[in-house]
Amino acid sequence: MKRSLAPVLAVAAVALGVTPAFAHRAAEAPNPHKFTGSENVEPRITGESQEFAFKPFTLTCAKAKSTTSAVTPAFPSKTLTAVMKYAGCEATATLNKAEYELKAKFHSPVTLNYRANGVVEVGAGGTVKEGKLEGAGPIEISVTGAFKCTISIPAGTYPTPALKKPEAEYESAKFTNIEEKIEKGKKTLIVKKLGIATALTKIPYALGGTFCEALPKTEYTGGTYTGSLVAEIKKGSLGWE
Repeated sequence: MKRSLAPVLAVAAVALGVTPAFAHRAAEAPNPHKFTGSENVEPRITGESQEFAFKPFTLTCAKAKSTTSAVTPAFPSKTLTAVMKYAGCEATATLNKAEYELKAKFHSPVTLNYRANGVVEVGAGGTVKEGKLEGAGPIEISVTGAFKCTISIPAGTYPTPALKKPEAEYESAKFTNIEEKIEKGKKTLIVKKLGIATALTKIPYALGGTFCEALPKTEYTGGTYTGSLVAEIKKGSLGWE
């Protein structure tokens, strides 16, 4: 009777440190970073001078302010959700060597689901379930003035490598712990807030509207968003570690 050599070869392979082709890959180690808070309440998030570049348009919004996200965080948490409204938005565009000053308006609040390892999920609406943004739609922006156009940005995750390696370290968002001293009579209070610096690149978008649809190109993949926000919990503290 002939005996199979497979069991013997498998044992030899393990002894030599060779991984069989059918062995499972090691699971990705969880990222250690997290958000911390003294109260399980939704933070208030504000910012100024948010900048968006969607060629041929450059948009600047003077103010950014959070509205309710219907997500009550349970600190410590791996995610921090911000539903932002942008106000005082203006746009400039250079077309055929002429520069135009325009107005810009977001059709709805923008959901930014920040992960503590620097990943950002972006879209309009949606719900955060088990730390992930689900059901978000495209972000729509109207540009008006000498002509009218629309800018449509699909919901997405930044940077895209996070789709394959979600627990790695990224820099689409950077977090800074902020401490402020407040004098109240003879007492000095320390208020702990969280600074959020967002830098998204390679954003896909499409231009619409009668004017922009006549342009030689209407679909791009090189949009950007940069902006700084400050998140705080009223009568509490918020941080990142």
